[in-house]
Amino acid sequence: MKETKTEAISSAILCILSGLVLCIFNVSILTTITRVIGCIFLVIAILFLYTYFKKRNSTTLTTLVLGIFLLSVGLYMSFEPKKFISILPMLVGILLIINSLSHFQKVLLLKDNGFEQWKVNLAGAIFILVVGIVLLMKPIQSLDFIFSLTGFFLVLNGILIFLDQYFIQKTNL
Repeated sequence: MKETKTEAISSAILCILSGLVLCIFNVSILTTITRVIGCIFLVIAILFLYTYFKKRNSTTLTTLVLGIFLLSVGLYMSFEPKKFISILPMLVGILLIINSLSHFQKVLLLKDNGFEQWKVNLAGAIFILVVGIVLLMKPIQSLDFIFSLTGFFLVLNGILIFLDQYFIQKTNL
């Protein structure tokens, strides 16, 4: 039981610290991670291009195309990480807007067929549409909110782990 206690306390501390880091630094962490991944892509691209031009091991264009693709993505991620990051919520926003339009169609079908709960589905479709529009219009701010919310829940999870451990010790399990 002692190992479980140590594991629980370690897990709680890790959750709380991770949550605080996400709340405090949020998008700056993602920016750093994007830059690091961009640099890794640059190294891989250079290896591909070196292999294609210097080693001449390949007669296909796959190595060249892959090298140029990774070079361009790596440069973009390294020098414009916030723009690269902002693309992700925008894509999710577009998908949510398309999804909400599909839900609106289903709501109309439900209403036409006499289902009384169609208004609940309409509220859900409107909510999905609003979230999609917000993600599309404010991608970086949305990421800040998502990171802060995730950080909050990690801190809350860590506190709950501590409380669980306290009650387990109190009941001598």
